[in-house]
Amino acid sequence: MQAKRKQLIQSLFDNYIKMYAARDKRLIECFSDNFSGYTGGGAFLVDDKETWAKITLHDFAQVPGRIRIEMLKLSLQDLSADVVSATALFRIHLPVAESVLSRESVRLTLVFRCENDAWKITHSGISVPYSLVGEGEVYPIKRLYDRNHKLRMLLQERTRALKNAERQLARHAVSQDVRQCLDDRLNRDSDIASIAHALNLSVRTLGRLLSEEGTTFLKIKDEVRKKVALRLLRESPQSIESISVNVGFTSLTAFYRAFRSWTGVTPRAYRLANTP
Repeated sequence: MQAKRKQLIQSLFDNYIKMYAARDKRLIECFSDNFSGYTGGGAFLVDDKETWAKITLHDFAQVPGRIRIEMLKLSLQDLSADVVSATALFRIHLPVAESVLSRESVRLTLVFRCENDAWKITHSGISVPYSLVGEGEVYPIKRLYDRNHKLRMLLQERTRALKNAERQLARHAVSQDVRQCLDDRLNRDSDIASIAHALNLSVRTLGRLLSEEGTTFLKIKDEVRKKVALRLLRESPQSIESISVNVGFTSLTAFYRAFRSWTGVTPRAYRLANTP
């Protein structure tokens, strides 16, 4: 092919790509009155300039922002004195979030014919290897948006689930830490202020975390007192009064009252029933 003819065909193709990427409506003036073509997403053949012009304008309206063409390969053919063609392989990068066109290879064939000393596009055939294009679309914008929306919803759902799991773990750890602290200090500083200080938390924060878990400091303290008192009564020779002090009661009467609420019997009756 002569260099001059190659330069001509290259310039015709470059001019088309430049206007198409810029969504330049003047592109429709480049189509021949004797036109045929097919779109990448339509199952029909266009055989007149007016229909192709409408499709082109619909394309521009659907994606009004500038697009980027990533050229992969281009073949130029000098068919006759007044007919030339360009066949291209490229990727289209739309000005919207999508991951289909940007990784698929689009095929385009343009046939130019010289008519009254002006080169016109007499044929345009584009082929895109995907099936996402909906009725009335040139590009699969609706399904791309739907797919991205579904992915965003899934991501938000998974993020919420992860945060909930993290909160559950955090609450479980706080509850366990409170129990551990109480186990170690029932007979001394075992009020909520002392436990919060030991856990490097404010009283308000500790109360909120336990509330989110569905419990309270006093409920946990009562559970720990009960567990320790039952164990000591079964396994330790300590007096009931000493056990009362060890689980944090300031009076034997208060211990007896609490123990009855736990078990329905007195500490003495429980010990007799649960020791050899």
